[in-house]
Amino acid sequence: MSDAEIVKDFLVESYENLDRLDRDLVELEKNPQDRNALAGVFRTIHTIKGTCGFLGFPKLEKVAHVGENECNKNRP
Repeated sequence: MSDAEIVKDFLVESYENLDRLDRDLVELEKNPQDRNALAGVFRTIHTIKGTCGFLGFPKLEKVAHVGENECNKNRP
């Protein structure tokens, strides 16, 4: 698999993850105590961060890391 194909797959997966993240954030906004929604947000951001680290996208990895830390702050 070429680098271009790997990046393309990453982008497709990231769009899917961002769509899932959007749905979970809307649910969390409706019900801030929803642990499942918060866990979903964390898992999605964690997945994006991990993939960025694997592919060598340090700036995006840092952004995802900040989001992951914010999720951890709000976990019960």
